[in-house]
Amino acid sequence: MVKGVKKVEDAKGLYVDIRVSIPKKTYKAVKIKCALLDISVKKCMTDLVNKMVKDVERDIVDKYPKG
Repeated sequence: MVKGVKKVEDAKGLYVDIRVSIPKKTYKAVKIKCALLDISVKKCMTDLVNKMVKDVERDIVDKYPKG
């Protein structure tokens, strides 16, 4: 199990609680981008994490195809 990641059971299935640690420099850039796009920092960070998760899923599917 990765440090900082814990399993969370839900009625719909198994989910993973993801905690992301980013450098201050990156956080400041995200805050500026959010201000320009007029969205909240939380929404922007959620979108960023979702994008990273989709990239990882795609890499796993490419590396281990079904069949």
